[in-house]
Amino acid sequence: MLKKIAAFSFPFLMLAGCSSDEVTVSYKVSEPTTVKVVENGFFSTIDEQGEERVGTEVKVFTEMTYSNAGDTIKAHRKYVMNDSRGYLKNYMPSELAWRVQSVDLAAIDREVLSIDGLLEGYDSLVEKTPMPKKWKEELLNPEFKPHLKRLEKQRWEMEHLLSGTVPTKGNITQLLKDQGRLNYALIKIDSVVVKGFENRDHRRCLDYVVYMQDTEHFPYYIWEQHVNSNIVPEKYKHYNTGLKGEYITAYEVMVEPKTGIPCIVHISKQGTHTMVNPATKDTATFKSLITLEQLYELKKPGDEE
Repeated sequence: MLKKIAAFSFPFLMLAGCSSDEVTVSYKVSEPTTVKVVENGFFSTIDEQGEERVGTEVKVFTEMTYSNAGDTIKAHRKYVMNDSRGYLKNYMPSELAWRVQSVDLAAIDREVLSIDGLLEGYDSLVEKTPMPKKWKEELLNPEFKPHLKRLEKQRWEMEHLLSGTVPTKGNITQLLKDQGRLNYALIKIDSVVVKGFENRDHRRCLDYVVYMQDTEHFPYYIWEQHVNSNIVPEKYKHYNTGLKGEYITAYEVMVEPKTGIPCIVHISKQGTHTMVNPATKDTATFKSLITLEQLYELKKPGDEE
């Protein structure tokens, strides 16, 4: 079940100390390993009365196969089924990426070497999905392409942030800085906190949370959901330039230390969005809440294809 988004308190978390208990995290599987993945998510905004309105619910089924070739980690994602609902169920670029038929990623540790199939598959998906002309033109905007690859890369980096021996509980921000693992240009990481072990999918999974600040790669879509799904006054439909989204984000990962295969990924984002009226130059802001969760379950012999 998806967790309720709560306010984040970075200063409090920064005071946490490190436990003496340690574990070794590696990213190596002895043989190709496939997991079934369910991506669940809610995209909601806050109206003028402070009420949260859910506009889009996403639910996409995929499979991930992890393998190793020397130091290189290979991850193959195969699309299975979509059951998304709501205003932008077919139009949210970041979520459409999960519905690309086949994506191959290669990496060494945290460093992504290549991402194949994503951009070609995305274009093909948009072309064959029935939708109004304005959406097709918007989604095929070539300016989106670098952002799609950046999001795919960022997901990998967040889920492969730990390496080697790390404490099983406590604030490890300085440790990761000293290791050069928090050097990001477009996101600001406030802290990384390890919460201990959780049992998930019959696996013992190490739980850690990355608290960070980032910006929205596709601010148009949250704005579109907010003003055109009849949940806010008509006047805001004219605030359609200068779109910007800034988020306070908690990126939680539960990972099996021996293989590095995730058990659960949970992302909570609190957004502040800015819009400008091109005629009056007035600025308006609104809030958004986004909850995304990926559940990873090992595929067993005999599971249906």
